[in-house]
Amino acid sequence: MSPGLPYVVIRSHALIADLLTPEQIRVLAEAKSVEAFIERLSETPYGSVSVEADGDVSIALEKVFYRKFIERMARVVDIAPRNISDFLQTYYYMRFEVLNLKRILRGKFSGIPASQIVDSLIPIEPYLVEDFRALAEAETLEETVERLEGTAYSALSASIELCKQYDACWPLELGLNHIYAATILRSMGRLHHQDRILVRRIVEFETDVENFLIAVKQRRTENASEIQNLEDLFPTTYGIRLDKIREVFGAGFDEARDVMRIIESLGPPYSEVLAPLYEGDVALIRTRVRRHIYRTARLGRLANDFGFNVIMAYLVFCEMEKDDLVGIAWGKAQGVPSEDILKYLVCLTPLDLLD
Repeated sequence: MSPGLPYVVIRSHALIADLLTPEQIRVLAEAKSVEAFIERLSETPYGSVSVEADGDVSIALEKVFYRKFIERMARVVDIAPRNISDFLQTYYYMRFEVLNLKRILRGKFSGIPASQIVDSLIPIEPYLVEDFRALAEAETLEETVERLEGTAYSALSASIELCKQYDACWPLELGLNHIYAATILRSMGRLHHQDRILVRRIVEFETDVENFLIAVKQRRTENASEIQNLEDLFPTTYGIRLDKIREVFGAGFDEARDVMRIIESLGPPYSEVLAPLYEGDVALIRTRVRRHIYRTARLGRLANDFGFNVIMAYLVFCEMEKDDLVGIAWGKAQGVPSEDILKYLVCLTPLDLLD
């Protein structure tokens, strides 16, 4: 029997205080090397971290940070009331499973060896599929999708034909985005109405931006003029409606002024988040999406500081910390200057300045 919602809320308040401070994040980002980053990390609650010298250090560190997040999430799930714990398990376990499935599908499409695909996966147990390794070891991309028959991802079988038609993997990724968003929105049924509003804002915003970015990227390919069945490709749209996706595929979109016109017509927050597209900085767009979610969780917590919003805010803050640390680790491993890494971090802004 769970301790009850008030206890979980109080615990979440306390756990928020245990997250890394903006100053700690900055100190880690300003480390001179990946070795210095790991050394400074040992002075934080993450403690000493060891990675194999002959492996990909950024992938090894990513696994460390995901394990830490999953540990934090599971701690909350274990004590939350049943309706909340069931939702959080679906929200996060499926979120990470979908990310693993995208890595597997991209790997199969690109002909990457199965062992390398498996090494790149987030360290979670399968949630709605049986075995990640079996999917990665399928002979072809088509066989990988076939092995998903009978699971929550069965609908991807329709997307595989679109992949063949356009000789690309992105229809499968769009299909996964649709399955994830639809599943999460259905799973909110046992949450209170006000709690569902917060989750809906996050899930729908993420889906909208991903749809738009994929549309922009594909409009610039050689076979863009052949893409007609947008209702099948983009079955789930919210704030950015399908008519705006159609505009993206419209004539003359390659000109910069058309990019700006369409983005500005979306209005805030989409126009602000997507503005870096003018310079082709998709990484900064993803950072702005994360900042928007970070702020949304913060405002949700302010609106109700004694309920589900506090729990969700804690987990969102944890996830943003995880993403920042993954980004720093990757940047250090690639020799990216600290000032460039700082540009793409979210947790440098104190929570009380996000109002």
